[in-house]
Amino acid sequence: MSKRPKIDHIELFRGLAILAVLLIHVTSYPIILLPMHSTLYPLYHIVNTFSHFAVPAFIFLSALGMFYQYDDTRKPNWYSFYFKRFKVIIIPYVLWSFFYYALVFYFSRKSLTEGSLSYFKGLLIGSNYAHLYFIIIIVQFYLLFPLIHRLLLTKPLRSHIIAFGIAAQAIFYLANYNYLHLSKIGSIAASYLLYYCLGAFVGLRMQSNNGTFHSGKWIYPTWLLFAVMYASQMWMIRANPHWVPRVWLSGINFVTDYSFSAISCLFLLQLSQYLLNWRWHSVTKLLLSIGATSLGIYYVHPFLLLVWRAKFMSTQPILYHPLTWLGGILALALSWVFTLILQRRKWGFLIVGKVVANKSNTDNLVIDQAHQSQAPSVSSGIEAKL
Repeated sequence: MSKRPKIDHIELFRGLAILAVLLIHVTSYPIILLPMHSTLYPLYHIVNTFSHFAVPAFIFLSALGMFYQYDDTRKPNWYSFYFKRFKVIIIPYVLWSFFYYALVFYFSRKSLTEGSLSYFKGLLIGSNYAHLYFIIIIVQFYLLFPLIHRLLLTKPLRSHIIAFGIAAQAIFYLANYNYLHLSKIGSIAASYLLYYCLGAFVGLRMQSNNGTFHSGKWIYPTWLLFAVMYASQMWMIRANPHWVPRVWLSGINFVTDYSFSAISCLFLLQLSQYLLNWRWHSVTKLLLSIGATSLGIYYVHPFLLLVWRAKFMSTQPILYHPLTWLGGILALALSWVFTLILQRRKWGFLIVGKVVANKSNTDNLVIDQAHQSQAPSVSSGIEAKL
């Protein structure tokens, strides 16, 4: 079965989303360690909270890619579908999970038997290192895709996918709050149903609109409004966790968190379309390259941040802030270069996922095509990857 034309600004979307992942991880330590009255704490808080859309954005993108490629008239070869994802997603995940667990195991001094059992348990739930839970979410959605695909394409739901996503997300929230009481819901696919349904809706719309989807100019002020509301609420929680009764706080968190992240997915999609036609070609090409190497960056950068914090960080105020941001820049740059090198090796998929061959002129071609026409340029295939 032939693939639909590739939507080039999707790579820019990935680039922006993986930068948000890095910003969260770079600012996570200052958010925890610095007192709220310190001069630069508001900066770290704003950058951190404004980037909280990162994981929902990748879930959204995964659904967009699959529902853009497949509908009720174009169904996948399920063997090929799962084999490809096993090779690109599962194998690197197992290897990186082992690598990160080995680091933790070395410092925790556990026995070999205890360590082995803990590793396999962590492998199943994505807990062998803090960032690995995302792969478990993606795997869950891959496994559920045949069911969700068939469900959302039925006549009653196809015209009301977003409403279904909102309802399903609210039901899961209420069920967990009142009955299930699951503590680590961040690694459960049901926590991201709204973003998945939103991605499915956009993907199906792109099918019928020649690969385009425009939210309209309203998305920019709307995103800023929701971002400010979300950041303000998170600030109040950090300053005074009991600023409202607990029963109300949970509901407020639910509404502001999901609203901000959902709006952010549409905002990023619109922004990426704009950037594809931006006059600063070098910045666009860099973002395209970062997007194409995002899976490798995702796997590598936490290790680089760990080494940087252990060996080079200083607690002196005059050095702490510059070193914090320098560590983030180096983690991005080194993980990007590392991934670029491995992507050109036949065995590179074992470590960084998808292998890219003969890519030297790809970014230039994308930029040139984008500036020849305001419509999105096309090439071969679309595959939503991290």
